[in-house]
Amino acid sequence: MRFSLLTLGLIAFAAVVKADCSHSSAPPDDGEIALYRGRDCTLNYLNVGAMNSCQNWPDFGACSAITRRGVTCDIYKSDGCSSDYIATIDSAGYRNFCGTFPDTVQSVRCRAA
Repeated sequence: MRFSLLTLGLIAFAAVVKADCSHSSAPPDDGEIALYRGRDCTLNYLNVGAMNSCQNWPDFGACSAITRRGVTCDIYKSDGCSSDYIATIDSAGYRNFCGTFPDTVQSVRCRAA
């Protein structure tokens, strides 16, 4: 029994480590964009619905993001989608955008690609 639990634990760990932006669960569950704390769409994430509008929220540290197909989003370090631009995530895929530490994202604006 111990062997079975250890094996299941290792399989679950490997699944988490191998998760990436090409995985079918990477695109947003809701909204237009999923922001991820880790590189390559790993760790905790935040789904944002911001089509043709600017959405603000408290700080979220992010390193990568992926959009729904046909959607392009701009992400910002400040409220209001007006200054402190970080990156554009286009509908062709995902993007890693942080350096050593996650960038603090406070607002997102999305549009049709």
